[in-house]
Amino acid sequence: MSGAGPVASPTTVPEQAPTVSFLSNSSTTASVKIEAQAPFEAIRALFDHLHASPEDVAKLNATYAHRGVIKTAALHKTESDQKFTIDLSPMRNSRIPQEVRDSLAPHGLGEVLDFFNNLSAEYVPTILSSLSLLAGTDLSAAHKSYNMNYRLCDYNPHTADPKSLNGCGAHTDYGTFSIIFQDGTSGLELEETPGTWVPVPGDATVVLTGWCAVILSGGRVSAARHRVRRTPGMRRISAVLFIAPDLDVKLQPLGDAQPIKSFSEGIMRGDLDVETFKEVMGKRWRYREDNEEMKDGDSMSQDSEIEKMVWG
Repeated sequence: MSGAGPVASPTTVPEQAPTVSFLSNSSTTASVKIEAQAPFEAIRALFDHLHASPEDVAKLNATYAHRGVIKTAALHKTESDQKFTIDLSPMRNSRIPQEVRDSLAPHGLGEVLDFFNNLSAEYVPTILSSLSLLAGTDLSAAHKSYNMNYRLCDYNPHTADPKSLNGCGAHTDYGTFSIIFQDGTSGLELEETPGTWVPVPGDATVVLTGWCAVILSGGRVSAARHRVRRTPGMRRISAVLFIAPDLDVKLQPLGDAQPIKSFSEGIMRGDLDVETFKEVMGKRWRYREDNEEMKDGDSMSQDSEIEKMVWG
């Protein structure tokens, strides 16, 4: 279980505050105009180097031996999501030895880490404030330690199933919100209504809400179900910052406002904390990415299990 340690409150603000525009009345998705630009050249260079350097992959994975940092199941599993990922966080970053940092610096690692550090310090508070207005409650009360994860995604055509359209299966994120940067290549899709998928422009930076936002807001914010479809022969790169409540926060509606949706008794009592919820979601996610074996009787459907926990 990874978790971000306490991070100091930002001491600077961006020259121009991010413009957050929610795209639907369901408040699941927003376009966001910010100054920050993901360093896609550095991200591609990092993936290219690691694809060709198993020794450096082993060194990086050794810093988080429990589940690794670089996920490459798509090299040999046709049933997994056909992508490669690099998963980082403040905690994982702190474990990377200086020797490994130095060896990967010419291949983009330092630039990538600087990007996520600046993004979290300069923009996350403003986006959280905007989301609080929609939620009708102060979400910052549940986000004091900046529980964050970073993910780089390489939807590379050279996988076990190069003709597969499945880049990332349909799912809803567990946390409060995610900021997705895209390299200009389309593929991200949002489920507008059950079974109806709408493509997102490939050059858009978007904010997607997750399950924790649903619960903390008492149902005033919905969760954004999404997926990524591949175009055979085409490479797509994305960078994602995940924001979640502090791990010890009890998942129940915040504040005195009455929930507008009916939650399960366990949610209303606050029986579930964020750390436990993340572990359940992570288990389903590892099954989907084929990084953990499926047990007899388990289902690959992540959202259906979570819906039972949330709604009863």
